[in-house]
Amino acid sequence: MTEDGTTEHPVADDESAASEQGTMRPDERELLSAFDRLRPQGSLRWGFEDAMRRVANPDTVLVAGAAPWTGLPADLWERGRSARIGQRFVGDVAGVLAEILATDARATADAAVATANVAAWDALRYLAARVELLEARVDPVGFEIVEQSLPPPDVSEWVDAVGAWLGPPDPLADVIVGESGGGELLRALGGAGHRVQGTEPRGPYAWRSFAGSDEDGPPSAAIVLGEVLDHLRTLADRTAAGVVLAGCVDRLDLAGKIGLIDQAMRITKVDGVIVVLTLDQSAWDEALSIPARDLAPGRPLHPRTWELLLHRAGMVDVLWHRPTSGAVHALVATVKA
Repeated sequence: MTEDGTTEHPVADDESAASEQGTMRPDERELLSAFDRLRPQGSLRWGFEDAMRRVANPDTVLVAGAAPWTGLPADLWERGRSARIGQRFVGDVAGVLAEILATDARATADAAVATANVAAWDALRYLAARVELLEARVDPVGFEIVEQSLPPPDVSEWVDAVGAWLGPPDPLADVIVGESGGGELLRALGGAGHRVQGTEPRGPYAWRSFAGSDEDGPPSAAIVLGEVLDHLRTLADRTAAGVVLAGCVDRLDLAGKIGLIDQAMRITKVDGVIVVLTLDQSAWDEALSIPARDLAPGRPLHPRTWELLLHRAGMVDVLWHRPTSGAVHALVATVKA
């Protein structure tokens, strides 16, 4: 209550959050969004564990509590002369017997549900154990730090060429750049008039993309802090003007590389362009320490292998541009319906 006797109504949480969001810098807003995306609640593991909890402890009451026994129908003994005669002889016995039968039926139903829950629990538990075994074979050491420690490739040789490969800017669709690294491609494409959206999983490089450099200025692009493949999955079909992939195409395993191409094709408009910037295999081997090279989940594919994969995915006009001064190859392909 206020001094004048009126009741104070607090601002709704979503309204205050929206107001707070409006006063934040873009990098601060993206950091909060990244926390929302990466929080355990809602993840696959959390969803599975929550489902197992609900199997073991159903969020429901017992049958007896859900539908308690209400006794015999009120008009049971009013259904004719024979019914009234029956009430005199067996009325109390019939009521007790009906209650016993109802209680037994509910107990039987509860036991059947409990048995089914135990069976479902065991089936899911054994299935989860098998999945964990398979996952352990894919990544037995789980050294994610190796992936995060890999420096982004030097794509400076192709910064100016990428804009020409993408064609005229589309005022209604973004060019997706992942990984954005330090923001060189973002600044170049933004300067050429393209709408640009960058994705970068490593915090230091994402902040560098947000901040830009003193001589180049900040990139005219939105930055998403997260894995490129995860972000591409959230985008609608045929909404991107083009996709530029760098860094992620080198460090991911083969399944991840194929997933990147599939998702990039799905979101790119017809006649849009996908650019793959991949590090030379010998340069990759020389740049990494022996443990990092051995433990990384993937390594760069040869450009001819990328040509094969892009053609097989259904892309056309696949061109391989060899580097002249750096160690990054460029493959350019067009999306067709």
